[in-house]
Amino acid sequence: MRLIDADKINFEEVFGGQSDFAKDLRKAAQELIGSQPTAFDMEKVIEELNDWMKDAEKWAAKYDEVGDTDNMDLQDMAARCYKNAIEIVEKGGIE
Repeated sequence: MRLIDADKINFEEVFGGQSDFAKDLRKAAQELIGSQPTAFDMEKVIEELNDWMKDAEKWAAKYDEVGDTDNMDLQDMAARCYKNAIEIVEKGGIE
């Protein structure tokens, strides 16, 4: 799958001309693209990352309280953070 910014398509440029056929073609293309589902919801991804980060901060604070933060544990925590962030972005905010 490839994401594009459909709002930046210049239908006048792609389907030039002033004939009724050209106008109908532009309208049909706009409607076709406009009816497609969103493949990536940036606001939802950011919201999910922020929510997960709040949980991760709580978890890290509890981790610090018990003084169990040697290097391997910190590397493990970082790896889990990256893995979770990648999963959220791959999902694209779409349920």
